[in-house]
Amino acid sequence: MAAMKPEQIKRAYAKALEAQNAGRLSEAVKGYARLLRDNPRLAEAHFQLGKIASLRPDFQKASEHFEQAAKLRPAEPTIWLAYLDLAARHPNVDLLRKLLGRSAAGFASLPGITYYKGLVALRTGDLRQAEQLLLEAADRDWASAPGLIELAETYGDTRGLPLLERAVEIDPSNPHGFTAKSDLLRNLGRFDEALEVARTGIARNPKAGGLYYSYTSIRKVGPDDDVITRMETQLAARRDKGHEAIFLNSAMAKAMEDTGQKTRVFGYLKTANDLGAKLYAYDADTDRAQAKHYQSAYRALPAAPTPAGGAGPVFVTGMPRSGTTLIEQILASHSQVAGGGELGVLGPLIGSALDAEPDWDAVQAKLEAAGETYRQTMSERFPEAAIVTDKSISTYAMLGFVKRALPNARVIMVRRDPRDNALSVYKNLFAFGQHRYATKLRNIARFFRIFEEQLAFWQSELTEAYFEISYEDLITDPEDHSRALVAAAGLDWEDACLSFYDSKRKVDTLSAAQVRQPLYSSSIGAWQAYADELEPFTQEYQRLGGQFAD
Repeated sequence: MAAMKPEQIKRAYAKALEAQNAGRLSEAVKGYARLLRDNPRLAEAHFQLGKIASLRPDFQKASEHFEQAAKLRPAEPTIWLAYLDLAARHPNVDLLRKLLGRSAAGFASLPGITYYKGLVALRTGDLRQAEQLLLEAADRDWASAPGLIELAETYGDTRGLPLLERAVEIDPSNPHGFTAKSDLLRNLGRFDEALEVARTGIARNPKAGGLYYSYTSIRKVGPDDDVITRMETQLAARRDKGHEAIFLNSAMAKAMEDTGQKTRVFGYLKTANDLGAKLYAYDADTDRAQAKHYQSAYRALPAAPTPAGGAGPVFVTGMPRSGTTLIEQILASHSQVAGGGELGVLGPLIGSALDAEPDWDAVQAKLEAAGETYRQTMSERFPEAAIVTDKSISTYAMLGFVKRALPNARVIMVRRDPRDNALSVYKNLFAFGQHRYATKLRNIARFFRIFEEQLAFWQSELTEAYFEISYEDLITDPEDHSRALVAAAGLDWEDACLSFYDSKRKVDTLSAAQVRQPLYSSSIGAWQAYADELEPFTQEYQRLGGQFAD
């Protein structure tokens, strides 16, 4: 077959590009592939195939095509910037750093290079340098909104607000900027401002399901709220099955419950959760095996060290949506306590220590070193606090190792009626890919039983493994149980712990609005209104040996 002439190459490339721009990606891929069979050194075809693969996303294929394009046209900055954008979306920051090392020398003056250097600084913990570089890139008209949003979310406090304002100004068509700003204001307790930002975002981006979810998470939706009509319009028009559809159906379920239309709640919930289950499958056997592994590893450790004197951190743990945020808020209202939230510091250190198996003396030494690292990190983050609370939710699973790393640590275990707990888990969205069991009621039951069995193991292995507090008992008799809670944390009583809702601390969970209100009992027994819909949970939970109090 004769080689294609230049004019034929030009027409074939234009045809493939037209298909690509029209969204007919499979057709475009075939067109570019045909071109490369006869013209393997056609950098433009490699570049476009890299862009298509990065959209799908297929990181490996996109990398291969961008690499070929860069080798063929090393002086073309557009190729390097697209390649850097791909690397920036990979969780391994070293890939971005190495690619910058290859590309930056020839294009150091480009604002895009400044931007990606800012992302490297951000992801390696140099937040001050990251802010300087990201803002510099924005000042030079680079589309820096994603980086500014990421930095603001990393700050997680008032430092993020001006960054989010800048991000929204740069790209008002990016709904993530509005969502992040609304969520941050909500977490700071500035609810009216959060609502206004969410409303503005919805007006600018009416198809963004995440904005509706943020809006409904801030307050109770009224029957006359036009956001319901807006959501109904979007649901009628949507055909996608991704994250935005999950957000939108979850927000609609909340609106139906807020407006008393309880017969419609589970229809939207099931749609949202079924979509999530398809995207993020759950395997209970993996969680069960992990629990058994922790148990056997703990039993293999040498004798525990004797705790030294002094106060330790207070870990607050339990099932998600069991009331852990409320418990931490009560403790953090004490003058000697800093509420750390879900810090996520100790878990990875314990995981690293267990890598030394089966040298159990080495594991114990690494656990002790992990404890020292944790103490140092807390003293740097909370230099003026006598006690720090850590609400890392997975603490219950590795409780024995926590005690080995930090013998003086205290653990508060929050328990809630499994039916109310399961309902709350099913109704609320978690970060995509996390808590995968939450999308199926039977899987919630399976996870709940693994949780309960792990607690029973720690109780059998440890003296005073944890202080248990019932969410229902706290709600019905707040003062007595708050006093017992504060004493269990090793603290003297302060009346401020009863007015926890006045605290100005930031709360980074789905319960940010609830814990800024006085205690209310409407969530106790809420499962009864959905008893029929919850049967997959209750039946599986009982089949696996779970028992209800009544």
